Formats: sequence, structure tokens, C-alpha cells
Amino acid sequence: MRASVPAILAVLLLLSNDSATGAVTAPLSPLCGTRRRKRITPSLAARSVRGGGRLAAAAIDNAEGTPRHGKKGAVVTTAPLKPSSSATVDGLKNALASGLAAACSKAILQPFDTLKTVQQQTRSVGGERGLGLAEAVRKITAREGGVRNLYSGLVVSALGSMPSVGLYFGVYSYSKKKLIPFFREALGSGRDGTPVLSDTALRSIAIVCSAAVGNTIASSFRVPYEVVKQNIQTGKYSSTLGAVRSMYAGTGIRAFFPLGGVGVQMARDIPYAMFTLLAYEAIRDHWVSDNPGPLRDMAAGALSGGWGSFVTNPLDVIKTRLQTDGPGAGLYGGSIIKCAVATYEEGGPMTFLRGAAPRLMHKIPANGCFFVFYEFFRRMLRVEGAVAKGSDTKKDEF
Repeated sequence: MRASVPAILAVLLLLSNDSATGAVTAPLSPLCGTRRRKRITPSLAARSVRGGGRLAAAAIDNAEGTPRHGKKGAVVTTAPLKPSSSATVDGLKNALASGLAAACSKAILQPFDTLKTVQQQTRSVGGERGLGLAEAVRKITAREGGVRNLYSGLVVSALGSMPSVGLYFGVYSYSKKKLIPFFREALGSGRDGTPVLSDTALRSIAIVCSAAVGNTIASSFRVPYEVVKQNIQTGKYSSTLGAVRSMYAGTGIRAFFPLGGVGVQMARDIPYAMFTLLAYEAIRDHWVSDNPGPLRDMAAGALSGGWGSFVTNPLDVIKTRLQTDGPGAGLYGGSIIKCAVATYEEGGPMTFLRGAAPRLMHKIPANGCFFVFYEFFRRMLRVEGAVAKGSDTKKDEF
């Protein structure tokens, strides 16, 4: 009889659990009109009964979402402790987290982006060597303003990146949450019959498709601020407001959407997103989730961003040249192929690696910083799937 009393108390405590926090609520005094709340975990309840009843074990399993039969065969079940958030809410939270993270990382690492732009924009004449890193620094700082020129375009870069990056990650997160279960039901373990592909392979395909969708939408919004930023970095204009006024006075709204600008932006950004996010998700699932923390978030972001940046540098060279080609037809007439051929004729394949060093010097720490801030804001916003220290959640629960 003594063993049954703590067992019954444990049942009452566990069955009145709080679905949002995992806390357990119990009326400790039936004669009192108020209720006191006490946090009880299944392990604590199990220790309290000291093995004194099967009923308590049934309640413990029930608190974890597992059906269990009692003495008379009744099945006791409850809803999951934490209901899954909708894809829309998840996407909006990720959009906000990524927008804030983009502004923070841009502000820290702007000088490297300026150096990369100046190196790529400079054209060789007569087969001469391109602009080196030290030469690019001297060229930039020799202009009026000195070292401050390394931060040229920071305002437009930080403010412009927030909506585009936010839109990109918002659409990416929404698409991923929809596509992963869809692919699993259609082609994986959820279909009737033999799965066509493993769930792991289907998850990778869903990530790649989601990255492509997110960047396709975001690239159209990213072009105007990229064009303004790069024209400031190359020294054509001294301020953001002056650049916007002069460009608009010249050719109107078309100045912010140069010929080939949107197409080449998408041609660079979509493969970059695919390589980067596929690598990041793999590192996050297999390494970061084992022992989550800022250092691992930074390492995962830096490695994946460096990989994505290196393999897409040729496209970045073409993008920079087309977007700084000036209004009208310019040198390349807005043609990606014409620009690629002319770039190759300057110095062969190595011409497409121009700016790779400062781009990697910018992108590796930028992605490291970005994903540290991104995961930090995701945890603050309680985004589903955000990995926190001491959490049992290993990956997105899709």
C-alpha cells in the first residue's frame, strides 16, 4: 500500500503535463482553490516511486508520447509535448533570423568584399598581370577618404542584404519543410512498396531544390543593391545616396538592372546556395548536433561557405564585370557568353580565379559569422530544429 501512494501521485503529476514546456502541473491540495506548479521529469517521477508501481511506468511512457496498457488493458495516450510549428511560421522566423545575421556579418567583413570587387573589375591590357591584393589595397586607400574607402558600400550592403537574405532563407526553410516529407512520402520510406531512394538522399535533394527556389526569388531583389554597392566600391561614386541619384538620373530604373545583371546574379547565386547549404546541413547534422555551440556553428558555416565560394568564383567574376559594365550595351552588351569569352581571352582560365583570395578571405569568415548569428537568432526565436546546448533535438524534425 505504501508503494501505491507515490505511484498514484506520480500518475497525477505526469498526466497533467504542460505541452509547451514539458512542465508538469498538479493540484497539490484538493481543498484549495489555487494550483501550484511544479516541474517534474519522467526520471524524477521514476525515482520517487522507487519501482513501486506499473501505473507510474505507464504515466512516464505516456508523458513521452508512448501508448501504454494499464492493469485493465486501457490504453493511455496523449498528444506530443511540443506540436510542430507550421511551415509558414518557421519560414517567417528563419527570414527574420537570417536578415539580422546578414546585417551583423556584413558590417564586420566589408573591407574584403571591397577588395574583391576592385580586383575583379580591373581589366588587363596587353596580357599584363591583374591587380594584386596589395595593389588593390593601395589603389583603394589612395582615393580621397583613405582607409575608410575599404568600407565603401557598407550601408547599402547591410541594409540591402537584409530583405534579400531574409527572403532567401525564409523561402528556403519553408520549401525544405514542405519538400522533405513530400519526397519521403512519394519516393522514400513513406510510399507503398519499395522506396525509390533512401530518405537521406531525398533529404539532400530537397535541400538542393529548396536552395534553388529560395535564391531564384531572392536574386531579383538582390541585383539593385549589388549594382549600387559595386559601383561605390570601384570609385565611381563616393556615397550611397549620390550613387542612387546619379544612376537614376542617367537611365532611370534600368540603371539598377543592367543587361544580363539578373541572369548572371542567378547563375552565380543558385549554384553557390546549393553547394553551401548542402555542405552546411550535412556538417550540422553529423557534427554540430553532437555538441552544439558557437564555435561549431562558426566552423560549419566557414567550411561550407568557403567551398561554395571557391567553386562559383568564375561566375562571380562574370557577374561583377557585367554589373559594372555601365549603362547601355557597354563592352559586353549584357551577354554572359560574350563576357565569359572576353574574360578568357585576357589571360586564360586563371582569369576566372581573379578575386578568389579576397573573396575567400571575405566569404569564409563571413559565413562563419553569419551562421553563428543565424543560429543564435534562431534559438532566440525558438525556431523548430534549432540545435541548442543540452537539447535532445539533433536535426530538423521533418
